[in-house]
Amino acid sequence: MNSITLAITPGDPKGIGPEVTQKALLKLSKELKVVNVVIFSKKFPITKSVNAVFVEPPLHQSSGYQCGWAIKTAVDFVRASKNAAIVTGPISKVALQEAGFPFKGHTDFLAALSKAKNVTMVLANDFFRVALVTNHCALKDVSREITPKNVLNTIEQVADFCRNHLGKKNPKVAVLGLNPHAGEEGILGSEEKKIIVPAMKKALANAIKKKQLLTLSGPYSADSFFAMEKERVKLGKGHDFIIAQYHDQGLIPVKLSDFSNGLNLTLGLPFIRTSVDHGTAFDIAGKNKADPGSMIYAIRKAIEYL
Repeated sequence: MNSITLAITPGDPKGIGPEVTQKALLKLSKELKVVNVVIFSKKFPITKSVNAVFVEPPLHQSSGYQCGWAIKTAVDFVRASKNAAIVTGPISKVALQEAGFPFKGHTDFLAALSKAKNVTMVLANDFFRVALVTNHCALKDVSREITPKNVLNTIEQVADFCRNHLGKKNPKVAVLGLNPHAGEEGILGSEEKKIIVPAMKKALANAIKKKQLLTLSGPYSADSFFAMEKERVKLGKGHDFIIAQYHDQGLIPVKLSDFSNGLNLTLGLPFIRTSVDHGTAFDIAGKNKADPGSMIYAIRKAIEYL
């Protein structure tokens, strides 16, 4: 393996991020012997077998400021490095904004820092990889955000990731509908016929122009799709990616299928970024109860994607 570097931001110091980061590094110490680890956080005990360097935040600052500082500093570091990825721990969006960082979360913060015009939020585990057309927006705003451009961008970013990081020359992508029963031919909603299907046709046409392969199907009724997809996965016939139209439509099935071994991934950035798939869990912070499974998974996948 070529020398690679992981820039880790453990997340809010008042939450479980530092704990799951420490536990993950201890668990992965043998695997990380060939990996350079840079941790943007106050120091915490780790085994000497991990090749880790700490970059500590300014003293006497709020937890939200420390999170924002860590993310910004890690992005600067990775963009100036070769073969590096960012792995992030959970943050408090409220604390982040109170500290003067006007973002809804990691996804739009990272996009702004890297000047990425279009990014896609993905939640994934060993059963499903789900990309979202819309992510952290109110449910009442979802339909307005489902545009041909946004659906097309999501499909194409997913396909590019499959080709560049998963070794899939012919990505197999399923698209979910927005409405119950995928609109029931327009009876229960028109977004499928007027927006989603045209965007799918455009994605296929663009792939042909670029002489690329793409297998695209849908839009599927979301209520039954994941149950059938899980059976296809068991038979080795699952899709490489699933496109969900809004946050809970895609994330509930992912977290229900395997909450401990999942990750958050951002497509469209000029670097690899993986993250845990859970929040700060302030209620159990400092009690040594946090499960490091998601951080372990995020670290392993960052290395795999690099």
